Amino acid sequence: MRSVLKSLLVFSFIAFTFSEVRAEDEEGFVPLFDGKSLAGWTAARSSGEGDWGAFTVNEQEQAIHAYAGAEEGSKQDSDCLNTVQQFSHYILRLEYKWVGNRFKPRADWDRDAGLLYHVHGDLKRVWPHSLEMQIGETPGNSKNNLRRRFHTGDLFVLGRHLLTKTPREGRFYKAGVEPVGGRHVQTKLGVEKPMGEWNKMEIQIHGAEKAIFVFNGEVVHEVYDMQQKQKDSDLVPLDKGHIGLQAEWAEIMYRKIRIKELSVEGS
Repeated sequence: MRSVLKSLLVFSFIAFTFSEVRAEDEEGFVPLFDGKSLAGWTAARSSGEGDWGAFTVNEQEQAIHAYAGAEEGSKQDSDCLNTVQQFSHYILRLEYKWVGNRFKPRADWDRDAGLLYHVHGDLKRVWPHSLEMQIGETPGNSKNNLRRRFHTGDLFVLGRHLLTKTPREGRFYKAGVEPVGGRHVQTKLGVEKPMGEWNKMEIQIHGAEKAIFVFNGEVVHEVYDMQQKQKDSDLVPLDKGHIGLQAEWAEIMYRKIRIKELSVEGS
């Protein structure tokens, strides 16, 4: 009996300690999505007040749902949902899962979406000027060609006037090597959970200096020296922007979207 009680006490202590760590990890985070409405967001394909294009709220899942109710294989438009507010130094966390359906013109492609940061310019652009942490179901070791490879954690640079540097060898991210320029840099790291299960994403953004991509608890990418080229060819730091969620012809849900803004000194 004593051994049982001792085991229970040890288990309770471990559970309590774990919950304490988790609570500490979440300290300072505030929701960007309340699970009930899309207030504070705007969609590229919105037709006006109260419309968010391809995006709706799934109240049962407390999630943002892209293409809810759309028929499998039907023709759909891509879309992008952006925060009204802009951010510079922060940590963003969210969860996503694939729901199942795919749509024309990519009904037979690997599923594809994206988490965008430093979004700027015209928010009515479906692919706004921004930097993207890819969301996709293609495995990291896939031999798919570049056009049809969508692996969560890949970097895409959306805008010819934008420049970044990434530690990489060839087209793949490699931690610890000298960062060099690149517009589409892939990662072999990161393992997506099975269809219908929630995946965890995190981006740590330090203005124009650095961005870190974390997927299911693993650092999968680093981005440095984010800049934008002006019309006179001068380079200025890309240090802030909106946050965006993509809908790209695959049914997806996003939930638990929360942000912790960082002080510049503590970033």
